Amino acid sequence: MSTTITGKLNNAANEFQAGESMGFGVRIGVQYYDRESKQKEWTNYEGAVFSNNANQINFLRSNLVGGSVITISAKTEKIKTFAGQNGDVLSIQLNDCNLDYVFNPN
Repeated sequence: MSTTITGKLNNAANEFQAGESMGFGVRIGVQYYDRESKQKEWTNYEGAVFSNNANQINFLRSNLVGGSVITISAKTEKIKTFAGQNGDVLSIQLNDCNLDYVFNPN
């Protein structure tokens, strides 16, 4: 089973070297209304896409910027916990990601 998430990037992708490929780490927050707490809450997702094609790397570098809307799909997920400013923060790590759609308003 796969997971597909669409959201807006608040920040540009984090670019990193991964062997012979270039990786682009993305973080997406999806807001929802929690009926139990009666408040708006967020679900945080993070994932990475990889390429070793120069044209594709340039496309990703130019389009995975703040304000872009992306759709990313993943084969599996993993819950991650890290220390935030106000305590522990949970995030869903998306594994084996594919970038299905990108819209750069610029």
